[in-house]
Amino acid sequence: MTRGLPILLLGATCLAGCASSGSNPVADMPSWLGGLPADAPPRPGTPAYDAWQAERAKEAARPKVKDAAR
Repeated sequence: MTRGLPILLLGATCLAGCASSGSNPVADMPSWLGGLPADAPPRPGTPAYDAWQAERAKEAARPKVKDAAR
């Protein structure tokens, strides 16, 4: 039992460390450390995302040809 206790404690510590990492640790990291870039789109479900999607739809609907009449 004396030998198994340190191994059990080490395993429990490692497991607890992994459990607290969250679902998306990259979202909380600064961009210089490899997190989300500054120009990343907003997250879905937020008001900023809806505005961003509306702006993209408006840009997609805009005619891309400069002089179609010529």
